[in-house]
Amino acid sequence: MGSGYFNIVAAVLLVMNFERTRSIQDSCSKCPAGTFCGKSEGQICIPCPPNSFSSTSGQKSCVICRRCEGVFRTKKMCSPISNAECECISGFHCLGTGCAMCEPDCKQGQELAKEGCKDCRFGTFNDQKHGSCQPWTNCSLDGKSVLVNGTKESDAVCGPALADFSPG
Repeated sequence: MGSGYFNIVAAVLLVMNFERTRSIQDSCSKCPAGTFCGKSEGQICIPCPPNSFSSTSGQKSCVICRRCEGVFRTKKMCSPISNAECECISGFHCLGTGCAMCEPDCKQGQELAKEGCKDCRFGTFNDQKHGSCQPWTNCSLDGKSVLVNGTKESDAVCGPALADFSPG
């Protein structure tokens, strides 16, 4: 038997393997969301196990559900076709896509620092529930008087323009 025979056998085996793989992939595409495609021929579409999901059809595996714990609480339970959704517990707010992190809420007049919520320094304010301290408006730069002084919670309020007084 020449090398041509082995080339033909190898080609036939490759085509058979490709066709088997393609038929498994074709049957996988029929598996709906909430299931995954089994690896052996008898297991076509297998339901996702508890605490896992597949949100689209034709998946080869299911994804472990997100757990909402610590500063997170469950907003929406995991189902076979969708992941759990988390939100922050009271006193915290969400950051990032899908509430990836929770950050402490600071009061007006405070900003979040590495050590937690800190009061705004003199000359700065924060009038929001969370955010960062901003400098008071400098009324004199616009040639105006200060009508109301700034505090930790509020900006300075500028009044009318300063009058030119010349000794008479």
